[in-house]
Amino acid sequence: MTGDSPFHWRTLRPGEASAAWALHAQVFAATPAGMVRPDQLPHFEQHVQELGRILGCFMGDQLVAYGVLGIRSETVTHLADLLALAPADRLRACVLDGAASLPPWRGHNLHQVAIDARGALAQSLGRTLVLATVAPENMRSLRGLLLQGFAVHGYATVYGGLPRLLMARDLLRPQPNWRLAHCVPTASHAGHQMALAEGLLGYGCQQDAAKAWHIQYGRATPAEH
Repeated sequence: MTGDSPFHWRTLRPGEASAAWALHAQVFAATPAGMVRPDQLPHFEQHVQELGRILGCFMGDQLVAYGVLGIRSETVTHLADLLALAPADRLRACVLDGAASLPPWRGHNLHQVAIDARGALAQSLGRTLVLATVAPENMRSLRGLLLQGFAVHGYATVYGGLPRLLMARDLLRPQPNWRLAHCVPTASHAGHQMALAEGLLGYGCQQDAAKAWHIQYGRATPAEH
């Protein structure tokens, strides 16, 4: 971020992986079960350099948020399999593989910036098909991804038993127009699976009169495929 913002984003160095893990552990301990995957220190150590990159957000010398970008990880391969990506698309795929911010700094748009910044980093590395997973009930992350142009392309149980929506955004394609078919309550796992089985994609979200969140499913016009 630039201008008068107190936050500074940069790629973490190998010796800073433990700081990202400590931040993750602090956030995970205060998060409802199933919403966040419990990552261990090796996940951060490997993604600092070997398997990807980690962008860190600093306020002064304090790490207040991070975002993991997976490039050569097993998660990239697994999601490519689940989404049945074509060989050419597999070569340009990457994964937004974890993000968190400390509670005192939420509300500063850090989650959105982490998505956008990792997309820019991925594109600079030739990875222009960006994938992600999110718990259907995790509205903060889900809304953030949808607002950044991601769409729900699949549903799967991953990470040892966690239900997740499979998200994707092709950075080489302009955002399509959408024709609404169904609105599915975010907590309706069966509803997501039924909409996807119809060949629909989830492209937006809205609240009903009771302020409950729904995912908008439809088809792209013109079609994406």
